[in-house]
Amino acid sequence: MSDSFFDPKTTPFHEGELTVQRRLGVLENVHSYAPKFVRNFLPDQHREFYSQLPQIVVGSLDEQGRPWASMVVGPAGFIRSPDRYSMVIDNAPLFGDPLRENLKTGNPLGFLGIEFHARRRNRLTGKVIGGTESGGFAIKVDQSFGNCPQFIQARTPSLKETRTSDVIERSVFRSGDLDTGSRAIISQADTFFIASAYFEDESDRRHGVDASHRGGKPGFLKVIDNKTLLFPDFPGNNHFNTIGNIELYPKVGILVPDFTSGDLLYITGTAEIIWDGPEVRAFTDAQRMVQVTIDEAVRVEKSLPMRWKFESYSSFLDLTGSWEDADEVLAITRDRDAWRRYVVAKIEKESETITSFYLVPEDKKALIDYEPGQHLPIKMIIPESDGSKREVRRTYTVSNAFNGRFYRLSIKREETGLVSKYFHDRIKPGDVVEAQAPRGDFHLDKDSNRPVVFLSGGVGVTPMIAMLESLLEEAKGKQSKREIHFIHGTRNGSEHAFEKYLNALGTWFDCLKEHNSYSLPQSGDILGRDFNRKGRIDLKLLQNLLSLDDYDFYLCGPSTFMSSLYEALVALGVRDDRIRYESFGPAMVLKSQVSEADFTASVSIRNLETVDSTELPNEPVVVRFAKSNLEAEWNSEKGSLLQLAEEVGLSPDFSCRSGNCGACTSKVKSGSVIYPRGHSVGLTDGEVLLCSAVPVKTDEQAELILDL
Repeated sequence: MSDSFFDPKTTPFHEGELTVQRRLGVLENVHSYAPKFVRNFLPDQHREFYSQLPQIVVGSLDEQGRPWASMVVGPAGFIRSPDRYSMVIDNAPLFGDPLRENLKTGNPLGFLGIEFHARRRNRLTGKVIGGTESGGFAIKVDQSFGNCPQFIQARTPSLKETRTSDVIERSVFRSGDLDTGSRAIISQADTFFIASAYFEDESDRRHGVDASHRGGKPGFLKVIDNKTLLFPDFPGNNHFNTIGNIELYPKVGILVPDFTSGDLLYITGTAEIIWDGPEVRAFTDAQRMVQVTIDEAVRVEKSLPMRWKFESYSSFLDLTGSWEDADEVLAITRDRDAWRRYVVAKIEKESETITSFYLVPEDKKALIDYEPGQHLPIKMIIPESDGSKREVRRTYTVSNAFNGRFYRLSIKREETGLVSKYFHDRIKPGDVVEAQAPRGDFHLDKDSNRPVVFLSGGVGVTPMIAMLESLLEEAKGKQSKREIHFIHGTRNGSEHAFEKYLNALGTWFDCLKEHNSYSLPQSGDILGRDFNRKGRIDLKLLQNLLSLDDYDFYLCGPSTFMSSLYEALVALGVRDDRIRYESFGPAMVLKSQVSEADFTASVSIRNLETVDSTELPNEPVVVRFAKSNLEAEWNSEKGSLLQLAEEVGLSPDFSCRSGNCGACTSKVKSGSVIYPRGHSVGLTDGEVLLCSAVPVKTDEQAELILDL
């Protein structure tokens, strides 16, 4: 992305903040307003705001360059602004506060004025220009700006003492780690303050210290051990002052107040940003995690000469998780291959052939996260005509972006499909379906900022819906959004799934361009109203719809649809690494020449039906199917064990035929197999994945015996 829309010399953000804004794709949006919003003076409204406060949070640096977060308190009016470029805090820091040693003239400070009961806050940075008779200090303003009210818990203050210049001694506990009292304060905290710094160039007006607020459900600041803290970073104003400072200078100070007892816990340490990982994905609404390794902790008992009456939690907390919920998700996620029971909560018809089934966990515990485009392995017990019951396994794409509430499976009724017919004919709300955790290699590349083209045919629309929802959720609130082309082909309006939903999304989001082609429109299908073009999606259509650009292409549909569109994209000069795909039907590999490394890295369909026979073992192997009393000789032209079983008349369960779902898992009674193209299913000893395995002779075993 070009940075031509802002001047690096006049932007209020330093390189650390800009780096994070670029990384997260908000740079242009932030610069559409922030340069006017961040001022080098105090507006009159802010001057009045600070004068009403009974406390102010201050970030400072000690002689070792370590940040500390502090709180100075006093009666309303102890903070005053003689003019727009200066501010006076006319009271001394509290007893035991590290700030008392950090107020030398010229030292940088960061300030957060926060009015808890009104959920208002403003921030500024400045430098010390002198002291006051009361032990306070005056500063020159460098930057001033307002903040949103998110995550502030409402509290009403009452001041017990008015002056702190005549310091009352308190019990102070200093340590290199957390003692029992400190851990107790952290465990119930719903609010803390964090100081960070950037001081690479003192002549730069962006040089200085920042003080910021963090709020969450009680205990959201988690004690990992006596030296380590971890907390989620929720969505904010996209300035990334704290995160940007850490990017350049990974030191922070944390102040955790106990609003009931008046105890204050000061911490300074080293911070690390965790951009992704299990904890980030498990903690609802967390954008990243920040881990702090403690250098020093100072706990001062009954330090605050004021108390706060709790009023209410911020409504924004309704959107966030808790460590209890996250730990539950992590525990469930660790055993991704375990079968879990889901209740069918709702059934919704999407077209004449496709119906959506909404699944919620029967145990009411957390839902496991997934990447948009992945599929859900399911297990069903289906009655046979003779009264017996048969266990079958299939995989179906999850057709919604992750929302923490349900998985949606949008299943097409296939007359020859045992499980799809059972879903359409027999499943009703309240029924139970067993499933493993979602999985699969076909999913949205979230690290890319390129424009996206979704190409789907028939029921191949389902992973595209999940990916589209994820992209549009990401686009909310951003001025600069990724261009999205949603190009779908189906036979006619009766088979057009999600038509009204997609039309509504196209109306709500300017970044979404939708096109529908009907190959066999019915008399009631109106061109220009219900669909855009008669015929199939082809090279000519892509040339007409797409400008010359570097797109990410996602393909999903029947094999003929996939082959023709891959050829069309190649004809347009699209690189292989810009094309991701998954076929519904026989698995296929579209790339004609590709290295082993590229093959496994870029293609989600890895099936032996299309592997060159020269890559397989050369020596024939006898395969016996024990239960069926059948045997056949396998050679390199036979393909996978699944193909061999079907050749002799057996019908093992299967679904993806690509080594991703586990539906074709069987038992090996004796013998050995290999997986030339690998697989993504967790197998136990004695299990074989038929769609991906081939037999091999060993010195000990000349044949393979399967429990089929």
